[in-house]
Amino acid sequence: MNNHRSVPCPAHSVAGSFAGIGALGLAVAVNAHRDGMARAAEARQAQANDLWHSWLIRARSSASEALSVARAAVNRVHDLEAEIADLRLAVASRDGLIRSLSSNA
Repeated sequence: MNNHRSVPCPAHSVAGSFAGIGALGLAVAVNAHRDGMARAAEARQAQANDLWHSWLIRARSSASEALSVARAAVNRVHDLEAEIADLRLAVASRDGLIRSLSSNA
C-alpha cells in the first residue's frame, strides 16, 4: 500500500512558520538590545563629557590641577581604547551570530 501524500504535510508548514517568526523575533530583540546599549553608551559619554568640561574649566585656574587633568586624560584614553577593543569583539560576535542564523535560515 502506498502512503504517499499528494499535499504537503501541514506540520512542515507550521514548523517553517514558527522558524520564521522565531528568526524575526530574535532579530527584533537583537536590534532592541543594540539600540538600548547605544543609548546607554551615549548617556555615559554625555556624562563623561560634562565631567571633563567641568574639570577643564577648574584646571584653567591651577597649573597643578592641569597636570592632574592631563594624567587623568591619558588614563581615560587608555580606558577608551580598551572599550573600543571590547566593542569590536562584541560586533564580531554579533556578526558571527547573524551569519550563523542566516546560514541556518
